[in-house]
Amino acid sequence: MSLLLQILLAFGTLSLLAIGGANAVLPEMHRLLVEVHGWMDDATFSQLFALAQAAPGPNILAASVMGWHIAGPAGLVAATIGMLLPA
Repeated sequence: MSLLLQILLAFGTLSLLAIGGANAVLPEMHRLLVEVHGWMDDATFSQLFALAQAAPGPNILAASVMGWHIAGPAGLVAATIGMLLPA
């Protein structure tokens, strides 16, 4: 399975669980991105989340920044669509 499809499915699944916004699924997002897929380590996850929270805008930026780190601009689009489309 391609990396972009994996990102889309991972964030799409999180979207269905995200009652209360993107921050509500942060622990599950960490588990998927760090422990299950190994796309980043704990420190990188924390730094990207802090960056997303420091930027003005919606909390969905956390998913977008994570996708950008994993696969560049295409990953950003896949993660954002994954978080927005299913909900």
